[in-house]
Amino acid sequence: MCIFYEKVNVQEGLIRDGNIEMQALEEETRCLQMITKEEGRQTALSRKLLPCQRRLKGESTMLQIQLSECKERMLELEKALEDPGQENRARELEGNDPSPVELIQKIEQVKLEVGLAEREELLLEKDLVFEQVTRLSQRIRAKAENGKQDTLQLAKKVNELQGRIKESTRRMMAVVSELSMRQASAMTLQQELKERELFLDTCHRRLDQGLPPSEDLEQEWQHILRDEQRRQADQQEKDREFINRSQLPSGVYTTAEARPNAYIPLGDTLPLPKPYGALAPFKPSEPGTNIRHIRKPEPKPIEI
Repeated sequence: MCIFYEKVNVQEGLIRDGNIEMQALEEETRCLQMITKEEGRQTALSRKLLPCQRRLKGESTMLQIQLSECKERMLELEKALEDPGQENRARELEGNDPSPVELIQKIEQVKLEVGLAEREELLLEKDLVFEQVTRLSQRIRAKAENGKQDTLQLAKKVNELQGRIKESTRRMMAVVSELSMRQASAMTLQQELKERELFLDTCHRRLDQGLPPSEDLEQEWQHILRDEQRRQADQQEKDREFINRSQLPSGVYTTAEARPNAYIPLGDTLPLPKPYGALAPFKPSEPGTNIRHIRKPEPKPIEI
């Protein structure tokens, strides 16, 4: 049973590991599906922009021509500016130059804008990192929750197995104790059997020699014979007394107890028995066990 439970635990551990790997693969599959959808969207946008390629090529050619014309015009202006013989080679720009304070303020404003843009870029990067960390933490939290549930189930199974092991151990100890008792009784019985066999062999040898089996048996047999003879003598005596007592003058035997039916008067000179009349004395009953609780009356002396 322990081996089978161990195999079951190993299989459950493999199943748990497989479930965790399946969850990781599902998460990876979900990410790949999102990437695939994004690539499909980019492909669709590229296909939508494909019909405008010719128009864009024409615009690009026109812009290149305008760029070359602008370069040629810039060269001409540079030559005219470098020629000291031309009076109108330069044209002063209208407006006022900003003061150093205004320039410093503009520079500081530009720096602030650049810093703000950098901060916004860092914030966006941190938001992306936060989203990634949140997604990873949720995945780890889900794995931890699954691990807690598995750990709880495993702890319950371990406790159940420990209880079964303790119960099996107690049963085993009880069986071992009972086996020890049975072995001790078996050894005692074997010893007694050997003694009885030895005693039986001794008895057979004494019988072959014409002697009693043993002195104890002989004494016991003599005691039994004496008891039997005494019981027979007592029974014969009881039968003799019963016959003498229960035999009527007519010669008939009866089991009824003899009762007096006549009395001898004390004042008569000739002691002849006279029968009782209608008021014959009754035989008192045997005293019961409650008579011991009754005091014997003590007659008081008569004073005259």
